[in-house]
Amino acid sequence: MADPSPKPFPKSARLRAAPEFQAVFKTGLKHSGVFFRLYFLPGSASARLGLAVPKKAVPLSVTRNRLKRLCREAFRGAPKIPGDYVLVAQSRARDANNPAVRAELNRLFSVITSTDTL
Repeated sequence: MADPSPKPFPKSARLRAAPEFQAVFKTGLKHSGVFFRLYFLPGSASARLGLAVPKKAVPLSVTRNRLKRLCREAFRGAPKIPGDYVLVAQSRARDANNPAVRAELNRLFSVITSTDTL
């Protein structure tokens, strides 16, 4: 059963404007996985997350929303370096089950926090 009181994801923890996304895409580090591509730009005061789950890659809204929920949940629980993170879903994510998505997200976030990427 789902948690009856989900943890909030405040606006201060989100990337919301197009220029913020573009800055991360242009100058950030990029790591690819099977289901997601993670971009990271260090230097913000806190860790912020931006999500891009395109309709072309994941046509069903139910699946897009499920993936976004899983991404936010993984981001909350992962150890983070202050900076801006953007996750872009790839088309293979539409058929992925929840444990596989969680495992990949944990792996991508751990790659960023390892000292050899900075």
